[in-house]
Amino acid sequence: MKFALVLHAHLPYVRGHGMWPFGEETLYEVMAETYLPLLRALRSLAEDGVQAPFTLGITPILAEQLADAKVRAGFRAYAQDRLERAKGDLKRYRGTELEKSARHQVAFWETTLAQYEALGGDLLRAFRQREEEGQLELITSNATHGYSPLLGYDEALWAQVKTGLQTHRRHFRKDPTGFWLPEMAYRPRGPWTPPVEGGRAGLRAGVDEVLMRAGLRYTFLDAHLLDRGLPVLSPYGPLPKEAPLGHYRVYELPSGLRVLFRDPRTALQVWSADYGYPGDGAYREFHRKDPVSGLHHHRVTERKLDLSQKAPYDPEAAFARVEVHADHFLALVEEIARAHPEGVLAACYDAELFGHWWYEGVAWLEAVLRRLARSSVRPVRAREAVQGEALRVELPEGSWGRKGGHEVWLNEKTLDYWRTVYRAEAAMLEAVRRCKDEPLPGNERRLRQMMRELLLLEASDWPFLMDTGQAEAYARERYEGHAERFFRLLEGASLEELKAWEELDNPFPEADFGLYRS
Repeated sequence: MKFALVLHAHLPYVRGHGMWPFGEETLYEVMAETYLPLLRALRSLAEDGVQAPFTLGITPILAEQLADAKVRAGFRAYAQDRLERAKGDLKRYRGTELEKSARHQVAFWETTLAQYEALGGDLLRAFRQREEEGQLELITSNATHGYSPLLGYDEALWAQVKTGLQTHRRHFRKDPTGFWLPEMAYRPRGPWTPPVEGGRAGLRAGVDEVLMRAGLRYTFLDAHLLDRGLPVLSPYGPLPKEAPLGHYRVYELPSGLRVLFRDPRTALQVWSADYGYPGDGAYREFHRKDPVSGLHHHRVTERKLDLSQKAPYDPEAAFARVEVHADHFLALVEEIARAHPEGVLAACYDAELFGHWWYEGVAWLEAVLRRLARSSVRPVRAREAVQGEALRVELPEGSWGRKGGHEVWLNEKTLDYWRTVYRAEAAMLEAVRRCKDEPLPGNERRLRQMMRELLLLEASDWPFLMDTGQAEAYARERYEGHAERFFRLLEGASLEELKAWEELDNPFPEADFGLYRS
């Protein structure tokens, strides 16, 4: 069996938009706890000659932030501050039951700073080198993680996809063939009616058609869409009616785009609040922070315990559990492989689960990859997993979200968001048309910034955060801010305002507004 591990790395644009509880500090946390540890693990595997390649998606908007000089300087200051806090904790907790954790924190932040300086702060170059050496396949996504099926115009989706490709090429010096659909959200070709006023009703291209037109060749979807799908044709003729659909094979949509479906069994084992590994009592508790330093010194203990009752964290005991859980996961994969020896297992996860939400998670990933390299299961990059025979299939709309549809991103809380998105998209198309018909001096610069604000407005993160309630006020402030700047630019903002907004919202220097032409 082929085993395709796929990690999806994404954070919304937080540069310059607050620090805490949701802002730049979230990005710094994930850089320290996920991206840098992942690079350390890859280096360790390479040094030991472990051949276990996998696929990593880095969203364009995340790549833009990791490359940004302000973010890079901010992270260095953040890590130095955390090291000083850790040293303070060690001094306070010496001789107590929290000393092991405090000592571990000091070592972690010393390692983090040393690694960051050794890399010159350039995480993207380090990931690119890992790809060049064959450990990784890097793939891309929509520019700002726009929710593909609900964008109001085909031109808006095209701009998200193509800007994502341009950004990936600039940072990683090659064109990707794989694409992570934000929120695993898909819509086939067919008639479409906007859920609120402002979008363009009528026949819409399928999301898969847009990707194929852009030169992409495969993506990933949630398995429940396959369970509702319709097999239409095998490469060798019609299928018998009783032919079962299975999660462990390659599929092809009518456009020719190939699809791997996320395996529910391995997903449940990692993600489930009740059955997943991160809930083990030995692992570090994410939600309890030290009242002085803000660092983590307690363990899960029991998942439903009040935070005040959590026991002290023991790093040695926690990392011993990593080995146990890696063994368990490999046994599960090998069990699936025995049942589907010619199949493909796609194990797809958000990268930030590992290290950030589950502190020991990157160590678990490394342990799993080491075991896979010695097993009968063959770890492969996704581009290798999708080769060979594929079963053609038609799929319904859907996502990974609640009830399998759009409900997380489209509900009573988010209706105004979508009205705003559609109004801005329509205005962008009209402004680009007018620019072509009546070019004016300086107008192109204004249109490029309008495009940046529109792309940032379209991020799926804002309706997601509104639905979950995690940072609803922040999400509303963010989307309303991008919309306000967009429409001020449309109406004729001053040069001083334009300069200020170019500094505040600065991703995508290419900003090819011609993508909005029909």
